[in-house]
Amino acid sequence: MRKRLYIGVAGAFGASTRLLIGQLLIVSGSFPVATFLVNMVGTFVLCYIVERARLGGSLTALAVTVITTGFLGAFTTFSAVSVETVELLRDGFFVLAGVYVGSSLVGGLAMAALGFSFARRRSS
Repeated sequence: MRKRLYIGVAGAFGASTRLLIGQLLIVSGSFPVATFLVNMVGTFVLCYIVERARLGGSLTALAVTVITTGFLGAFTTFSAVSVETVELLRDGFFVLAGVYVGSSLVGGLAMAALGFSFARRRSS
């Protein structure tokens, strides 16, 4: 029960942080900058923590779960990417929608690779 409570509290902080960043990064134009940046940072941090834990880092299993499932699970959002892409398509921004999906996928994979790489370097 305690684990679920910690994950819930961390999730509330993750969602609140994402909302705050969205409010701070209001950029004119159609590209969803805030969601893109949140997802890139979140992917990097998630992969870094997962790899550090796998390599025997100092975080407990509970801390890893609370941070990754709770905070980062609420902080990052694939559903927002999906909604924003459909809205771009609906509004006729076909190329921008493609750029958003492509950059989200490629950027996410690149940030994942960087996160894993940085974690391995740190453990050496």
